[in-house]
Amino acid sequence: MMAFQAVQRQFLAHLRNPGQQPLPTGFVQQGAALYTDLLYNKFNDSLETCFPVTHAILGEKAWQQLLKDFIAQHRCLSSYYRQIPDEFIQYLQTEWVNHTEQPYLLELAHFEWVELILAITDAKPVVKFDSTVNDWLACHPVFAPVLQLLHYAYPVQRINENYQPTTSPEQATHILGFRDSDDVVQFIELNPATARLVEILHETDDSYTVREAIQQIASELQHPEPSALFTFGIATLTDLMQQGAILGRGIADD
Repeated sequence: MMAFQAVQRQFLAHLRNPGQQPLPTGFVQQGAALYTDLLYNKFNDSLETCFPVTHAILGEKAWQQLLKDFIAQHRCLSSYYRQIPDEFIQYLQTEWVNHTEQPYLLELAHFEWVELILAITDAKPVVKFDSTVNDWLACHPVFAPVLQLLHYAYPVQRINENYQPTTSPEQATHILGFRDSDDVVQFIELNPATARLVEILHETDDSYTVREAIQQIASELQHPEPSALFTFGIATLTDLMQQGAILGRGIADD
C-alpha cells in the first residue's frame, strides 16, 4: 500500500473512532475534530429523521453511543446518503448487541425503517383492474403496488415513550404497510386470520380466487365448515379496499 493511502486509512479510522484510533502524524487535532463532528452529524441527521421513536425512547446519551458504535464498527457498503438507514438496520440486525432494557428495540427500528422504504419505493401504477367488485369469492384482489406484510413479536405500532412492554404478548403482531393512491404510507393492524389471507392472495397469481384462499386457510385450521369463513373473507377484503390497500379485482387478459 502506498504511503498516502495508509495515511488516508489511518485518518478515516480516527474519524470513525477518535477515542481508540490515533490521529496520523502531521494532522492537527482541532482540524480533525471538525471532520469527526461533520461525519457524526451527517449520520445523525439521517437516522434521527428515520427513527424518531427509537431516538426518543433511547434518550440522547444512549442514542449518541449507539451511533458512535455504528460508525466505528459497521463497514458501510454504500456511499449514498439515502442508504444510511439501510446500513443502520443491517448493523442492528447482524452486529449490534442489545444491552438496553428494551427487548423490542430492534423490531421498533425495523418498523420505522419500513415506513421510509414504503415511501420511496418506485413502482409502476397498476392500470389493469376493476374497482367494482360484485363477487369477491370468484376473483383475485389487486393490491396496492407498494405493500409489505409485517410480523413482529411486539406491538411496535403502539410503542412510544409512555408504552414500552418488557415482554412480548402471546399473540404476534401483524401489520399491513402500503402506499395508497395519494402516495401516503398507511399501516393497518391485522388479526392472524386476515394476515394469512392477505399473505396467500399476495403471493399467488391472478388465477387463485378468494374462495380457494379461504378454503386453504380452513384446511390449515382444520375448520369443519369452510363456507362459514366466506363471510369473514368478504368483509375483510371490502374493508381493506375501503382503506386503500386493495385497488379492486383483477381482470382477465383479452
